Amino acid sequence: MYQVLARKWRPQSFEEVVGQEPVTVTLQNAIAQGRVAHAFLFSGSRGVGKTSVARIFAKALNCEHGPTPHPCNECQACREITSGASLDVLEIDGASNRGIDEVRDLREKIKYVPVQGHYKVYIIDEVHMLTKEAFNALLKTLEEPPPHAIFIMATTEPHKVPVTILSRCQRYDFRRIPASLIQEHLEKLVKQEGWNIDAEGLALVAREAEGSLRDAQGFLDQVVTFGGEAVGAPEIARILGVTERGALLTAVKAIVERQGQALLTLVDDLYNQGHDLKRFYLDLLSYARHLLLAGLHPEARALAPVADSEWEDLTGLARGVPAVHLHNLLSVLLQGEEELRRAPQPRLVLEVLLLKLVHLEPLIPLEDWVKRLEDLERRLGSRQTSGLSRPGAEAASAQPVAAATDAPQPPKTFDEADPDSAWRDFLDFVKREENGPLSAKLAQCKLTKIADHCLHVKTGRTWTLGGAQQEAQLQKLVQAFFGPQYSLKVELPDRKAPPRSKAEAPKPLAMAELKQQALEILGGRWLESQGKEESE
Repeated sequence: MYQVLARKWRPQSFEEVVGQEPVTVTLQNAIAQGRVAHAFLFSGSRGVGKTSVARIFAKALNCEHGPTPHPCNECQACREITSGASLDVLEIDGASNRGIDEVRDLREKIKYVPVQGHYKVYIIDEVHMLTKEAFNALLKTLEEPPPHAIFIMATTEPHKVPVTILSRCQRYDFRRIPASLIQEHLEKLVKQEGWNIDAEGLALVAREAEGSLRDAQGFLDQVVTFGGEAVGAPEIARILGVTERGALLTAVKAIVERQGQALLTLVDDLYNQGHDLKRFYLDLLSYARHLLLAGLHPEARALAPVADSEWEDLTGLARGVPAVHLHNLLSVLLQGEEELRRAPQPRLVLEVLLLKLVHLEPLIPLEDWVKRLEDLERRLGSRQTSGLSRPGAEAASAQPVAAATDAPQPPKTFDEADPDSAWRDFLDFVKREENGPLSAKLAQCKLTKIADHCLHVKTGRTWTLGGAQQEAQLQKLVQAFFGPQYSLKVELPDRKAPPRSKAEAPKPLAMAELKQQALEILGGRWLESQGKEESE
């Protein structure tokens, strides 16, 4: 009868356990130092070695040469435990023996001494499935068992085990096995079996197992059964239903390079080949994570379970893309996962999501925006300064600055020219050159005369200048338009109110005058009350 790989290659010693060194080393030290507790809780996801370590621990305690950290696997006790025929090691399925009656029966049998070994070991698998009453019945026995009894409880959901039980056990957490260790173990297994499966194909199997060595061995069984003893990576991807790595690399490259047509062609090919498009999307999500890692730092290589050639391709892609854009791409992919999962037409939704990624505008970091604004401000400042200083440099040729610009040519002798026309041309020049506060303020002023190369300007009552810098800028504009020998003189209006006689009291305003002033200031019209005329 054929024996599956998971049973055939089950570890028989602590050294053969893959990826659980913190647990195995601690248990070996406990045996060597004579500090073995009476109750243990092994927690962890499926297929990581909880039951296997429990059996090895039972052999280490009951070996004829022990207790020893290194069971011989040759004595009668070790062979019986390996085959499951030992009377001193009882494996109980917590899912099918979960009631109080089964626990009461266990309490009665635990009193008897071991038949052959040193300890009576009870391995309770999926212990979280026991009922509340069963846990309560087990509590006292678990706290004070006979000296020859040891409990080893295994569970995938430790949060469902009552705290009263947890507090009476030594807890060991089994971690997920890294894909690299699973692949290394599979390579040894394939070599011993005499099969011809390349490393890339085994890497696919290891990644698909998601940290479970038992699942990886099951997938390998499936691959060999379907494809024979010589299978390539593309065939393994098709057997397991995962996306071939070349297709994923093509997809992320098309996204980064904004090639929508290539993405739609890839989706069409996968659809025609019978691939699960939802699974392709999940694989693409994981691959986008690898792309983000490739853009972060070379030390992130250890976090991406990909081949070296794939990592080089991903690094080359990520090198020309800002990390913030890669992060944004992954965020959009994560948001679309739920939408695709519930979609009645997954192909259409997948195409829309991928095109959304193609047209996603790259995000620019804030520091880049600040740098761009500083550069723009610097260019504008230098342009304005050069525009104002250039006419002065051309003064030696006695040509007005307006000739170097689009401003109208002013008259050669302004004393004899029309001041109003010259002032209008100057206002147009200021509006083109400055078009800011000065332009608005000068538009409210009136040129009274031009005499002795000086422009006399009368301002309104609200005239103000923003300090010496704005005043100097105004004089530069005047010299740039009229010539370097010209200047501007501002005549401020008299803002003092006429003196009022002490004896003169303010005259109250009549309602009609008050309404008239309000209309002049606020505008609009008065609304009279219905049926009545307001009196003044």
